[in-house]
Amino acid sequence: MKFQLKKLVIWPRSVEFAPRIVEFEVGKVNVITGGSRTGKSAIIPIIDYCLASSDCNIPIDTIRDHASWYGVVFQTESEEILICRCVPEGNKASNEFYLLRGEAISVPPVINAPNEKTDGVKNILNSISSVPYFSLSGDEDSNKAFQARLGFRDLMALVFQSQDLVANQNIIFYKTHAHEHREKLRNWFPYILGAENIDILIARQRMQVVERRLGQLRKELERARAVSNSWMSNMLGHIKVADEYGLLDEPLSENCDSEELVNVARSIIENIPDYSKTSMDNVERANNEIARLEVEDENISFDIGAAKKRLTDIRRLKSGFSGYGATVRKRVDRLHISQWLESVSVESSGCPACGSRDHPNSALEFKKISSAFKIYEEECATVSEVPTSFSREEEIIKIDLEAALEKKKVHQKRFDFLLSRDKKSQEEFQRKRSMFLFLGHLQSSMETFERLSDGGEFQNEIDALEKEHEELLRTMDSKAVRRRIEAATAIISQQILVYLKILDVEEKYRIMPPEFSVKDLNIRVRSNDGHWHFLAEVGSASNWVSFHIALMCSLHEYFLDQEASCVPGFVIFDQPSQVYFPKLQRGEESKDNSSYKDEDVDAVKSIFKTLAKSVLASKGKWQSIVLDHADAGIYGDIDGVHEVDVWRDGVKLIPTEWYAQ
Repeated sequence: MKFQLKKLVIWPRSVEFAPRIVEFEVGKVNVITGGSRTGKSAIIPIIDYCLASSDCNIPIDTIRDHASWYGVVFQTESEEILICRCVPEGNKASNEFYLLRGEAISVPPVINAPNEKTDGVKNILNSISSVPYFSLSGDEDSNKAFQARLGFRDLMALVFQSQDLVANQNIIFYKTHAHEHREKLRNWFPYILGAENIDILIARQRMQVVERRLGQLRKELERARAVSNSWMSNMLGHIKVADEYGLLDEPLSENCDSEELVNVARSIIENIPDYSKTSMDNVERANNEIARLEVEDENISFDIGAAKKRLTDIRRLKSGFSGYGATVRKRVDRLHISQWLESVSVESSGCPACGSRDHPNSALEFKKISSAFKIYEEECATVSEVPTSFSREEEIIKIDLEAALEKKKVHQKRFDFLLSRDKKSQEEFQRKRSMFLFLGHLQSSMETFERLSDGGEFQNEIDALEKEHEELLRTMDSKAVRRRIEAATAIISQQILVYLKILDVEEKYRIMPPEFSVKDLNIRVRSNDGHWHFLAEVGSASNWVSFHIALMCSLHEYFLDQEASCVPGFVIFDQPSQVYFPKLQRGEESKDNSSYKDEDVDAVKSIFKTLAKSVLASKGKWQSIVLDHADAGIYGDIDGVHEVDVWRDGVKLIPTEWYAQ
């Protein structure tokens, strides 16, 4: 995809200054050279921020404090597009964008107000890159972010080689240190390489739907068939019930098959008898009689209960009276006070109470007391005998109770008879009602069985989905995709070897091509003992940076050979010479290579030669941008290299006058 950087723009906070514009040339190796702390390493974060990154990694303080907006101008196949984004506030990335599109864009001196939001910019970039509007899971609401739709933002992994990445032995692509980004890029790489196309993605998405639906239908069919088997096992019982209702012309054999059962059931359904004419009058009358008898039964039961209570009370009173009489008798027998007083008064000459003989009327007084005790003892004798009235009353109550119980017995017989007759009426009514309920159930069961006996509608839909499933498998053709991935990675690996022969690597890595692994998003090399090892197991940072350079060149050349690639056509390398630190002989200013005697200089120079060779070979269809300490003394005589700017001697990304005061 033609998408190359033309300008980087920074608007100052103060309107008295003009915007800072850094211009690039398309189709070339663009170099910004300069010393430390001049802003080179802020270029990638600024461009990434303008391309709708969700966070902001632009260095704090000077580069943020004195800027109001950041902007980039890109050249596409048919137009230029200016994308500007407001400086972030604190740790929060701004949602305010300013967008211009046209054949030729003029950078506005001031941005007064935003005209776009983050989502809108992402949609525009997705449209420009023609990324497919599909997720890998077939579910746009899926929580699996690494299977979400491919976006322009995901392709930034292939265009940025930041300072901490360009010579990294563990990570090859931008931001793939995060598992989510790594897995998403890995899953989409077959499409990025062209091994999968839109038809395959559509098939893959449809496959998710088909497989889910097939699973549901198969479970439903299994449950329905279980119901069908249960229906078969109980069908003979249903037919016997139908026979009891008189709905069968002749008995059914125990060994009949399912088809015969269905035919019999169909015959029963087709010849349903008229609705029952059973009257409810008898039932109503019986119910009224039962209600009357229930009231009468309640009264009789009350009389029986009352008689039982009276009988119980009489018996308790009788028992209590007898007990009291016995107690009195015991007292009288034990004391005999009147007799004792009489004997004392006759036999003793003194007072029985005090022993004195001076009481002249003592005998008379004792006689009075004795007479009183005799009266009490006679009354006690009468109490000690239970009156016969208690026994008479007890017999009367017993007679009444027996009469009530006999009445209850006669009444119960009438009640049971009437209830039995009413029950028969109810059973007859319920039997008729149940017959029609049974017929309805029989009809439903028969329809279910007929629908399932040959698979029915479930099986028809399953057959159609299984056929579609096979067609989708043919469209997806995982084996063919695998072959195309292997062919693509073989081409890329072979091209890596071409560039490794130019770059600074150990000689053994210039003999056999390495392997680029889509599965691992890494490079593997073959050791002396014939085993394959990842880049992390290879020694020397010079080897690591060389493999990064060779891989990025090979990938972008491969993308350009595709009929339609969604990958932007530029790559930015930040400090690829960091592992060499060339020592320049600072004599006279000269572009003559003889002024550089260190072998590290040749290694750095090979980086620029490799990038220039790749860009020129593609006829300028992709663009490389290098941010480095190395100056024109190293790359000045290399064809295809354009020096954008030199940030030394006070020249920086943010002009000093912006913050001099």
